[in-house]
Amino acid sequence: MVALISEIPVRGRRCTVSYRFLRPLGLACVWAELRLGVGASRRQVERCLKKCAGELAARRALTAVFQDGFARREAFFDRGFREAGCGALLAAKAGELVTLAAKGRDRAYLAARRADRGSLETARRLCEGFRYLTLEAPRESFGRFEDVCGAWGVTPEPPGLCPAPPDAAVFLCPPGETVFLPGKCVKLTLDGAGERVKGGREIARASFTLPEARHFDLPFPPAALLSAALEAGTVTPGEVAAIAAAV
Repeated sequence: MVALISEIPVRGRRCTVSYRFLRPLGLACVWAELRLGVGASRRQVERCLKKCAGELAARRALTAVFQDGFARREAFFDRGFREAGCGALLAAKAGELVTLAAKGRDRAYLAARRADRGSLETARRLCEGFRYLTLEAPRESFGRFEDVCGAWGVTPEPPGLCPAPPDAAVFLCPPGETVFLPGKCVKLTLDGAGERVKGGREIARASFTLPEARHFDLPFPPAALLSAALEAGTVTPGEVAAIAAAV
């Protein structure tokens, strides 16, 4: 279960919390809405936050999506909560994002830990958008990538045989050795890969669409909720379309 946490300042000194259960994108969520009196003491606020964290933890809702601008995150992090990120969403749409951001260029680079469904789909999308692909993947997985890429007329090349620097790069995992990218290269680094990737321009903003029937209206970052739904399997990557990416 995912915790949706928001705050409404109210008059007076009372601090209360209301809870609502809902399923945006089919994702089981509990919405904790804090009403913190502007005249409340620090001790009152702390007591209310502690009680809220305890209620959410009792429901095993330790993954949190916070309302934009929520200033009391640390009160939940200190009690074992983690903030939902966008890693699953970015990984699922990585190939589309770099293709959009580097449209019309020739060469892509992909680092993958294994030939799973997501990695193979990223390779397929890169081969759809680029003429050449440099691939860093375990030797035992290389053949599966070759089958996927071959359907698009692309033969993946190991990094040591790459004759030219890439125009776009996706790192689904850290590379085996430090990779130096040209300044014009558009990159997307995931799973802590950034420390071993030097140069290039990271994708900073992205936009996505969902089918109309899947739209929701809640005061929480939509990308974080969408990513959590992908991770939970209540939304499939095929339902999500990347429509813009900017560096």
